[in-house]
Amino acid sequence: METKRKNIITVVITYVLVLLALQFVSLVNNIAENAPIALRLILFIVAWWPMLAPVIFFMQRDKETAKDIGFSKDNMLLQVLTGALVAGGSLTIFIVLPALFGINMSYVGNLDILAILYQFAYMMLAVALVEEIIFRGYLFKKLFDISGSKWFAILVSSASFGLFHIFNWNPWQILITTAIGLYWCVCRDRIKHCTLLSLIIAHALHNTIHPIIAAIFFG
Repeated sequence: METKRKNIITVVITYVLVLLALQFVSLVNNIAENAPIALRLILFIVAWWPMLAPVIFFMQRDKETAKDIGFSKDNMLLQVLTGALVAGGSLTIFIVLPALFGINMSYVGNLDILAILYQFAYMMLAVALVEEIIFRGYLFKKLFDISGSKWFAILVSSASFGLFHIFNWNPWQILITTAIGLYWCVCRDRIKHCTLLSLIIAHALHNTIHPIIAAIFFG
């Protein structure tokens, strides 16, 4: 019971600190918006990393390793390929199929190669890296430890991922990110070789490719 209580407190503190750190990211984004592109990329990436501080602190406190939250050194190529396949699934379900029915999922289209490369670097080294470690990695594990139920961990971590986007004040974005988080959690649980690295790759590819799809369908 004491361990369960400690894990609940840890989850709450981690989530609150992550939300506070997100405000720092927004501040840096506003300050560096007009900086040269290379400097802007560096600042945007580094601004995300402090969000991992509570995760690192609590993992060290509890003597947890990267393997405990979903990383693996085995079959790295298969992990990468699995990530690409998972991205293909999320893009099909959440971007392509709605677009076929004329629904633009609020994404701005972009076919500029420099912008695409910039987006992929930003996603891999900042957004996807940090969000996957927090939501599908650390919080998923802690929620499973608390409940003993994978579905509890999947649902709550996905809902918390959706609410993480609340500061955009767009209820639709909260709903769709919750659904995407649910999809990625299920992939992690059910697909062989789908590790946290796979999900980082899937997340980065999803966020990089969806503006391309938006440009193709909606200009």
